[in-house]
Amino acid sequence: MDTLRSLLAVKPTSKPTSQSTAATAAAAAAAAAADTPANDAAAISAHNAVQALRSLYEAQTARLQDIHKAVRPINTSKLYDPKQKEWEEWCAKLPGNTDGAWVTEDKLCLFLEQEVIGRESRASGYQKRKEKRKKVWKEAERAKKRARTGKGAAAAVKGEGEEEEEEEEEEKEEKEEKEEKEEKEWDDKALDAQFRETIRWASINAYISAITELHAWQYAGKGLPPVPLRGAKLQAIIDSVRRGEDRVRRENFTDRGLFTIASGYDRKQHKKAVNWCWETACTPGAPLESYLRTAADHLLGACCLSLTLLTC
Repeated sequence: MDTLRSLLAVKPTSKPTSQSTAATAAAAAAAAAADTPANDAAAISAHNAVQALRSLYEAQTARLQDIHKAVRPINTSKLYDPKQKEWEEWCAKLPGNTDGAWVTEDKLCLFLEQEVIGRESRASGYQKRKEKRKKVWKEAERAKKRARTGKGAAAAVKGEGEEEEEEEEEEKEEKEEKEEKEEKEWDDKALDAQFRETIRWASINAYISAITELHAWQYAGKGLPPVPLRGAKLQAIIDSVRRGEDRVRRENFTDRGLFTIASGYDRKQHKKAVNWCWETACTPGAPLESYLRTAADHLLGACCLSLTLLTC
């Protein structure tokens, strides 16, 4: 009871008057106004310092990139520069693209599917080789057609009194020429599709490497990218292209030793090459390791080729 009485006896504190509240707020505002110019000046100077340091970093990145391009091998520049330029032009034409030539996995996969994979080869000499193969194919087809119609045999047994047969043959030739002219357009399209060569995995990998280098320079000094460039989507494209080429090679029984040290050699030539390596390595002053390495490459290449032929 005594405790209850003491609690009831306590008087509530008086609320501050409106005059004291206004005075306190005015004093706080005056103090804030007095400190504002100094704080703003310090913040502005700090912001300018950060921007100046950032511009120095960006200038350094651009300078080092130019130095890197100047000192790297010439063949690397010839391989990467056109592909990076093609990437920038494609990004400029891409509808809805707001980040320019900035490299992301989604854009890279779309670029590979639209512009690279399945594209006709642009290698030097490809068009001449294609036209030559088409010409050889046409000549072979004409020879087969002549053999079927018996023109060669008829020409061999022609006599002086066979004018009617000659006229008939001339009429047939005119008809065939008309048919050839009518089918010329269709033949060209079919032959273009038949002898068309698309770019291989090596060219596709060169595109990926060139754009990956561009991606690395874009993130230089900015830390790691939030999403890795070689993610699941890009890896799926790489696997599909490589497995597709392997399947075509298996179906066409392509020699696995092609374009290797074992390419173009038979057993006798392999034996001569290995004997030459051993004989030359035994001469005084000869680089022994290089000749023995070449002999080992020939032997291993021949063994792998033999195993491939046996498994096929």
